[in-house]
Amino acid sequence: MMTQGNRRFTRRGFFAGTLGVAGFAAVGGLSARGAEQGKNSMKIGCGTVTFRKQPLEEALERIRRAGYEYVETQATGPWCPHVDASKDDPQKFVQTVNKYGFKGVTGLWSLHGAIIPDAKSVEGITQTIRWAKEAGIPVVHAGDGKKPDSMTEADALKVLAERLAAILEVAEKCQVYLAIEPHGTFSLTADGLKKILALSSSKWLGINYDTANVHRATYVETANGGYSWTPFGQRQDEVITLKAVADRVVHMHVKDVVGATCVALGEGKVNLRGCLQVLKKCGYTGVVSLETEGEFGTEEGQRLIEASHRYLTKTLSEI
Repeated sequence: MMTQGNRRFTRRGFFAGTLGVAGFAAVGGLSARGAEQGKNSMKIGCGTVTFRKQPLEEALERIRRAGYEYVETQATGPWCPHVDASKDDPQKFVQTVNKYGFKGVTGLWSLHGAIIPDAKSVEGITQTIRWAKEAGIPVVHAGDGKKPDSMTEADALKVLAERLAAILEVAEKCQVYLAIEPHGTFSLTADGLKKILALSSSKWLGINYDTANVHRATYVETANGGYSWTPFGQRQDEVITLKAVADRVVHMHVKDVVGATCVALGEGKVNLRGCLQVLKKCGYTGVVSLETEGEFGTEEGQRLIEASHRYLTKTLSEI
């Protein structure tokens, strides 16, 4: 098991090395020792899921127009079909992203991304990791998923450990990080995230921290292009939870909500400023990426991402 004392990597080292070389060199031409070397500031990104009902190119154009220099997407059709890791050409994807002037693609949510309940998760996530490597994307996101009621906690962790071992073997070969998002039975709490991280000593296992998922302690289920939020467990304090695992964060979803509804950053109930302060204190210089559920109209989504960009720009300059 990996302990805090013998951890073999740091967030600064990760983002200087992996995002600089693997991700940003492939999309946008930025090297680890290029223009942004030495900047002690977080980078602002936006997920294409806000425009999941529109074509990828429209989503990219709108995100770039709003001022974002970094972007992420998902391989979760029909929910967000912007990438199909089973058939899309990763080099064509790179060319498409380059056309809009982004500095990098920061992450990719995986095909079959619920590890415990989905028997196809190893196949789907490893396929997504291999695709991400070819596209220069340094982080693939997945969740532990909801434990079946018939399965004990011990058995669920055993299944998770076995599947993580197979996935992380591929992640190491590809030098792509697997980032567990708070998205299931264990990952919505600090103790649960620590249990997951303790299942492997691989340095390629990290966290994609989602502020709103922890805040509202809910589990999202998607089917046939739709979704539902199910209350799950006890609500957690998003700042306290982040403090406990901040040194393992390799990607960040900034999401604000009122109840189950996504709103522009700073307009909801999530303590975003507190979370950003935690990341800054621990030396995080990676990406904070806006995410929503894309449940609104196109122009409403545009207003939301523009307001959120203003919020992040202002807040990061103040903390």
